[in-house]
This record gives sequence, C-alpha cells and structure tokens, in this order.
Amino acid sequence: MKKLNLEGVFQIKEDIERRILNNFITNVVVINSSDIVFSFSFHKDKLLISLNHQNPFLGFVKEITAHTVLGGLNDNLRKYLKGAYIVGVEVLNNDRVLKFTLHKSDEFYEKETYYLILELIPTISNLILLNEKNEIIFAKHYSDLTASRPIVRKLTYSPIVKQKELERGEFDYISYQQEVNEYVFNSLSQKQKEKALPLYNFFKTRIKSLSRKVKVLEKEVEDAKKKLVYMEYGQTLLTIKGDKEELDAFINIIKDIYDSDLSPEENATSLFNRYKKAKRTIENDLREIDIANNEIQEYQHYIDIFAYLNEDEILSLTYKYLPKTPKDKRKVIVDASEPYYVEVNKVRIGFGKNKEQNNNLTFKKAKKEYTFIHLADYSASHVVIFSDKVDKDLLLIGLEIALLLSGREDGDLQVAKIKDIKKGHKLGEVILNNYQTYTLKNIRSSTKELLNNQRRF
Repeated sequence: MKKLNLEGVFQIKEDIERRILNNFITNVVVINSSDIVFSFSFHKDKLLISLNHQNPFLGFVKEITAHTVLGGLNDNLRKYLKGAYIVGVEVLNNDRVLKFTLHKSDEFYEKETYYLILELIPTISNLILLNEKNEIIFAKHYSDLTASRPIVRKLTYSPIVKQKELERGEFDYISYQQEVNEYVFNSLSQKQKEKALPLYNFFKTRIKSLSRKVKVLEKEVEDAKKKLVYMEYGQTLLTIKGDKEELDAFINIIKDIYDSDLSPEENATSLFNRYKKAKRTIENDLREIDIANNEIQEYQHYIDIFAYLNEDEILSLTYKYLPKTPKDKRKVIVDASEPYYVEVNKVRIGFGKNKEQNNNLTFKKAKKEYTFIHLADYSASHVVIFSDKVDKDLLLIGLEIALLLSGREDGDLQVAKIKDIKKGHKLGEVILNNYQTYTLKNIRSSTKELLNNQRRF
C-alpha cells in the first residue's frame, strides 16, 4: 500500500470536499481494530479510514460487505458521528492530519459542533473526537498525563508537533485509490469473522425480545400486586355480612369489583380466587423475569467479549444457538470450561469468557493469595493475576483487561484476594467479602494488543 505524503493528504482533502461536503454520515461500521467505514446521504461510495499502525491511510471505496466488531470504538463513533453533517475539512499544521467539522442535532434539536481528527502518521496514528471547545471526548488511543502530548478525556486537544517540515512531493492519487479498493477487496471483504454476523445478530435480537418480555411481565406483576388486597376484602365481607349498614358502606367502597348479582359470600369466594390467581401470577412472572434476565446477561456477555472470541469459539456458539446448516459439517471441539491467559513479565493474567471458564479459573486454578478482578455490579469476565505479589503496572493491565472483556473503555472495578471471595448461588457467580474499588478512565492500546496473544491454560 502506497504511503501517504503531504501532497497525498491535500489531494484526499480536495476529493473529500468534492464528494461528501454537505453530506450526512448515515452509518459508521467498525470492521476490525484498525479499519472503519463511513457511509453518506448523497454519495454512494464509502470512506475507508485505516488506522494501520505502520501505514495509516484513507480513501473512497465501492460497496463492501463487512460486519461490525463490537466494543467501545464502534459505540462511541456511532453515538457522535451517525447523523452528523459534514460542513468542512482541513489539513492541520501542514501535516498528515485531517480535521472534519461536523454539525449534529441533539435530542432537543439544538445544533452541536464536533470535530473529528484523523492523525495519519505511521506508528502514532489516531482518531480523536472533540467537542466545540476542542476538548477530547473520545480517542481510539489514549495516553496518560505524563506523556509529552496527553490524550485524555476533557483535556484540550494539542496537535502533533512535527519534527521537521514536510514537503509536498509528487503523489499518484489515481493509483493510490486503486490500491485502497484492492485492500478492501483482498483483506476486509474476505474476513473470516463475517461468518459471525448471524450469531451477533441473534444475540442482539434475543436481548431486545427478552427485554420486551421482562417489561410485560413486570407490568403484570405490578397489576397483580394491586389485587393482593382482595384477600382482605373477602375476609371483610364475611365478617360484616350480617350488618346491612356497614355492608352497604363497604360494598360502595369496592363497587368496581363487587358483583351485585352475587351474595356477599359468593363475592368473597370470587375475591379469594382472584387473590390466589394474582399470587400465582406474581410467583410465575418473577420466576420468568429471573430466567429472562439471566439469559440477557449471558447474551450481553458474549456481545461484550465478541471481539476476543476465536474462530472455534464462534463456530461453537453458532452450533449452540443457531440452526445447524448442512453446509458446515466441521466437528467443533471446544473445551468450554478451559479459561485463557496472557503473559506479562512471566506472570500469567487469566480470564474467562463464559461462566464455566470463570468458575474454573477462580475456584480451581487460582491460589488464595492471587488477585481477583471483576467489573463492579455487572455480569462480566473474571480476571485473575497469577502472582502473590502484584505491582502497580501488573494491576493496571489486569484492570484494563477486565474492562476490555466487558466491552467498555472506562468503569469501576473490584479487586480482591481469592481468599476473600466465595462462590455465589449460580455457576460463575462470586461474593466478595473484602475488596477495593478502582476507577479507570481509559485503556492503553498496548493492553488491547496484548489480548491478541491470548492462550488456553
């Protein structure tokens, strides 16, 4: 792939202005960890942004078929960019950096301004979103406050400082565009994980369906709870049936549910029956709600870790949840209980991708003095650092892995020694007797890359 020089960036800027200025971004699809595709309202070609570590580039491509890789990058890009109107593009600081000016209406139809920064510089490529005050609201790659150029949320964006001035040398834009399309054809459209799209759609559809079911059941429970008072009403009728004046007064109070064609005794029996039915409804619905919520948690967990599932795991889950097709007769042999690990300075950091692996990791493989990490108040992967002594760097990596495996970029995490936790009522569930809470605001790209080297125990 031809590397972009400064002349190439200016030609891309001119092409962008010609094709998609005054267009809405109608869709954003994250294809993999480095490639993103934008679709537009009035232009059929799509814009491919590749933040490849060694050779970042962007260019227009024809219609492509690609699935979405899940996680914070995709969610944040869609949140801020889908539906945004492109009003301008410029080259920053005479460098390989493009700045898009975008307008988008919020839920109150107030216009908001965002800036999309694409830093197309090898080894330090990045995508950064800014608000109207030039404050960072999202970045693909963050750095901490000790960096020479901190990339941290809420900080004001500082452009890259060039080491030397770049010259606008020759650049064959036509052949470059051909190479961009060849890249898409040969690499992106052939991705094996496109096979996983039906599985991902199944999880999302089931979550929506089950969430609707839970809402209906919760409404039934609330309505049924209002009828529990019918037991008291029936008992009152039987108690005061001999006092006409008191009976008439009470009947007037419950006239909406009292059948005047029946005697007080018959009405009492009817109320008792309606009470029993309401009680059964509550018990049954609460049981169904619990089952549905457990299913939702299971499917959501798979969505959270989807980007870190390997080919065999995806195939295994496809066989488990989707109808088997005669086209793929490959035998699936995946040990669902065997967890994974990465190695840092000869120390293993283990993690589970399902409840069986979580249980095996925490309660069978881990020793009492090992460190346990879990996302606070959320059903997620267990992470265990296999060492009696854990320094700050090792702990930070473990915390970041726990966040990554929950599909998040920030959040609160609980840290405890294995000896201070015990099994919950359900498989993979834990109860922490003593723990500390840590809050992470971002995840380093080095930790994301570390997960690409995961292995089975």
